[in-house]
Amino acid sequence: MKFRWSVWALLCFAIVQMVAAQESYVRPRLITVSGTAEVKVPPDEAILDLGVETHDKQLAVAKSTHDESVKKLLAVARDNGIEAKYIQTGRMVMRPEYSQKKFIGYQVSQDLSLTLKDISKYETLMTRLLEAGVNHVNGVEFDVAEPRKYRDETRLKAIRAAREKAEAMAAELGQKIGKPWEITDESSANYGALPNLSYGVVANASFSHNAQGAADESTIAPGQVEISATVRVSFVLE
Repeated sequence: MKFRWSVWALLCFAIVQMVAAQESYVRPRLITVSGTAEVKVPPDEAILDLGVETHDKQLAVAKSTHDESVKKLLAVARDNGIEAKYIQTGRMVMRPEYSQKKFIGYQVSQDLSLTLKDISKYETLMTRLLEAGVNHVNGVEFDVAEPRKYRDETRLKAIRAAREKAEAMAAELGQKIGKPWEITDESSANYGALPNLSYGVVANASFSHNAQGAADESTIAPGQVEISATVRVSFVLE
């Protein structure tokens, strides 16, 4: 019994000491600021979301025509320097078609995603893809292949901006800032990539290909991708 009472007394003493320590703890005087920075860089890749759709009264014919179109598209992609790892076919859908409840045939459709690493080839590639059988362009997105290095650079600029803001605010109050007490990265996981360019449906596409003309009369303006960062920093006031 005495042993239990001794343990209980020690436990109560420890709790009292912890409470006393917390009450005596004085939080340092802090100044908390947010810093934001952004960089704009030209995109270096284009992501093409394409679709192939074929129709025929016989499913076997629709499927055969579809397969030939996809083979041509894959060949065009490879001929334009797109590596296999940047070519991805989606799920194939085969279904009957009806008009006013009357069966009219079958539809075979499939999506294809291509990542073009050389944007200068965009015009030529798109023209050849349309000639090869693409009849849906679901979207085209211009992006940055390695955004991390830009995010790291932007984050450092945001930290410098936060420090400069804290120094200016403290100086206005006749104070100086000391060591940072807390740093929080409040940047979003996403960055300001350009929105998709959606073209909808292209039916029975027929184009005359002229590589030089495509280069001289470009119809795209990729612009720049904005990458931003925001940090929140608390500094000790001296």
